[in-house]
Amino acid sequence: MARNDNPNARRFMESMEKHGERKEAEKFSSVCSLSRTASAEKRFRWAKELCDFLDRNYDYEKIREIRMDCACGPTKGMIERIIPLYQKEDPVSFVEKVNALDLGYSLEYDGTSYFLIYPECYCSCVKASDDLLSRTWCYCTLGYTKKWLESVFGKEVSVELLEAVKCGDSRCRIRITEK
Repeated sequence: MARNDNPNARRFMESMEKHGERKEAEKFSSVCSLSRTASAEKRFRWAKELCDFLDRNYDYEKIREIRMDCACGPTKGMIERIIPLYQKEDPVSFVEKVNALDLGYSLEYDGTSYFLIYPECYCSCVKASDDLLSRTWCYCTLGYTKKWLESVFGKEVSVELLEAVKCGDSRCRIRITEK
């Protein structure tokens, strides 16, 4: 039997189960497995097949929920590094301090929302390929962004994917709005 011990495959199964779709996830995983040692080509192919599966079987809201819950989590160290920089009363200063850390992404603030910008795709499953994917794949970055900024802000945020490298855009850009 094919192994599904890749962290991305495990998170997908857990998310599908959380959203009441365990049987469908098991069907998908029996046909399209992903092992921990899968090559970059195999990881990308699996991601594409996962997107095709979700796009065929679910509506936008369900896909977004499932993929957001597939997200890997921000490291505790990264969150601990950012929390002291946050001052609710001074979002511009917060953005400047975060950007000064040169963490591979940048933040912007327009007076009402923050924007997280990645200059390239950092996803270990798909970054090695120049091929494009459905936006479905990139909704996991919304889950990641939501997790770490809610930890920093200490309250719920809404997130919206505006641009994505893997969808043909020149960068990834996510709007974050405090609730």
